[in-house]
Amino acid sequence: MKKTAAALGALATAAVLTACGPDGSPTTGAGSPSATSTVAGTPSTSTPTSVAGSPQADPTAPFTATTLHLEGDGYKLDVPQVAGGNADARTEFNVAMQDAARVWIGRISSPGDSVTGGDSQVVHIGAHVLSGHLVTIMYSAHAAHPNSFDSAHVTDIETGKAIGLPELFTDLQQGLNALSTAAETLVEQNPRATGYDRGQLTPVAEHFQTWVATPEGMRIYLGEIASHAAGNIDVTVPWAALDSVLKPGMRAVVSS
Repeated sequence: MKKTAAALGALATAAVLTACGPDGSPTTGAGSPSATSTVAGTPSTSTPTSVAGSPQADPTAPFTATTLHLEGDGYKLDVPQVAGGNADARTEFNVAMQDAARVWIGRISSPGDSVTGGDSQVVHIGAHVLSGHLVTIMYSAHAAHPNSFDSAHVTDIETGKAIGLPELFTDLQQGLNALSTAAETLVEQNPRATGYDRGQLTPVAEHFQTWVATPEGMRIYLGEIASHAAGNIDVTVPWAALDSVLKPGMRAVVSS
């Protein structure tokens, strides 16, 4: 099974959240950045007010990486978030990462199922872009072993909107063709990916939708394309390899 996911929605459940302002940014509470407050109802719509005087509520402050702790019946994970910076971009990024986490929380369907966090992080804070990677590990009461899933999100700081594949390329299919060719070359160089499924690298959007922007290139989380023992595979396609298919001006944004 391919172990990647895009953000699909929110889960109505109780959760333990770090306090956050109406814009979705975690804030400092009770003198401690890790202070938490219990929120009943739907976490995605609950909006505890920010702490007065919190430096993270200052719109002129630079972006900084932080986390949001989600914990409840059968789940415990820390979601990558940002504080400071442009309010629109901060909110868009934070809410998208939270929604991605709740997709997997929502898949807890029977006693014995559980979700925990893996090595999640705000991958990159650039001059024009925010990138986050969420790793969720799902334990099923009916499975012999847990599975690890990747979710990722990219936000344009200037517009406060998500950057997906359609926003990245002048022509989506040409962009996917370039990604398919470059990714296959890189996967073939990865000793962990021996025997990988070539069908998982064909130029269709679902194979390349989980990615982050870094200065070095487009890091794509391909999932479990070889074997469970090999784990999830990712590749970083240099921006130079995509210059001919990127929208005008987009490389300056995503490589910042």
